[in-house]
Amino acid sequence: MIALLDCNNFYVSCERLFNPKLINRPVVVLSNNDGCIISRSNEAKRMGIKMGEPVFKVKHILRKGKVIVLSSNYSIYGDISNRIMNILKDSLSDVEIYSIDEAFFSLRGVNDRQKKCIYLADKILKWTGIPVSIGIAKTKTLAKIANRVVKKKKEYSRLKFNYKNVLEVKKDNDLEYILNNTNVQDVWGVGKKLSIFLNQNNIKNAQELKQCDENFIREKKGVVLQRTVLELRGVKCNYIETSLPIKKSICVSRSFGRKLYYYRDIRSALIVFVQKATSKMRKYNLFCRVITVFLKTSKYEKEVYSNSKTYTLIEPTIDIRLIWKIADDLLRNIFKDSFLYSKVGIILSDFYDKKNIQKSLIDYKSISETKEIKLMKTIDNINDRFGYGKIRLSSDNNQNFFSNSIVRNRKSPSWQMKTKYCSPCYTTRWCDIPKVKV
Repeated sequence: MIALLDCNNFYVSCERLFNPKLINRPVVVLSNNDGCIISRSNEAKRMGIKMGEPVFKVKHILRKGKVIVLSSNYSIYGDISNRIMNILKDSLSDVEIYSIDEAFFSLRGVNDRQKKCIYLADKILKWTGIPVSIGIAKTKTLAKIANRVVKKKKEYSRLKFNYKNVLEVKKDNDLEYILNNTNVQDVWGVGKKLSIFLNQNNIKNAQELKQCDENFIREKKGVVLQRTVLELRGVKCNYIETSLPIKKSICVSRSFGRKLYYYRDIRSALIVFVQKATSKMRKYNLFCRVITVFLKTSKYEKEVYSNSKTYTLIEPTIDIRLIWKIADDLLRNIFKDSFLYSKVGIILSDFYDKKNIQKSLIDYKSISETKEIKLMKTIDNINDRFGYGKIRLSSDNNQNFFSNSIVRNRKSPSWQMKTKYCSPCYTTRWCDIPKVKV
């Protein structure tokens, strides 16, 4: 059997950990640049606020309902998520971290599965303060549906729940009832576009999808949707993946907090994204050969511009200095005056590990012996010990990698995302650690 653990209203729950005033009050958390609603408390859901709703569309509801609005604080969310996943890994052998607030795990060999999951849920609540829901079934797709049922109890009034936050689908009658009352759009991996196609073919709920002709599904929409059909029938097609899949590319990009006109402002944003991308790459012990930089305006601007440029290295590299030098040249080539830009980004691809790098025949040297590898390891070790970004590339106007001058202007960069309602980084920044008065 497979279980799916999902943190309830995760971002809101994290915010409530350190601010008890938010408990029992309607709260929403916003996406990058405070654009859309990406997390809602149960109180906010009851007010009719939808997931992904642009803030400007529901301003009147937020104002009228006295809803507390918060910017995303991914520093806290990531730290709390790591704590939850570590609890799971310490208690179970096969755990797959699916997202920041979700994880699949195997219950193979566990006799009383629901009791085990209740124990895990209580432990996570006690140790981290985050409430979770757990769905148990034969396949990942059915476990996803079971988890949804735990959170949407009102939609399944005929179903008997033995536990508040854990559900195992045991009886065939219960499964049929659940699938009949689950919209096909709510099935894992279906979504809006596929649901339109399925509705046009008289497949409106999960039970009808389960009973449909799988060969027709494969012919029209491919093997992925066919696997979903088989998983609804109890045939395991998607297994627990305990090891991270090999990355095909790494992209780091953000929309600017406001439109940018000057090259130097865009360049200062790109250097930060390059550092993040290369840091991610080094965590996977990979070397990249292809570097792509893209730049674009908003599609709603009167003058629209979008461009990208790619550079292919002769020999894969891990050296952030070389990657930044190339990225800087690429940006300079695609930048044009007289546009208001909204986004820049970098993509690293065509990865190799140490064993598979084709070295130059002219200037051959063992990978493990190169100064670049040793330097990157030293940088990562220092940043891991003293905090991310303690050693980084400089983005001063002289384009120097290292600068001895003291930066006196502490004003936030013009490209930084909007975080008007951001809470303190309670667990990841020394100055934000909560103070207790005795």
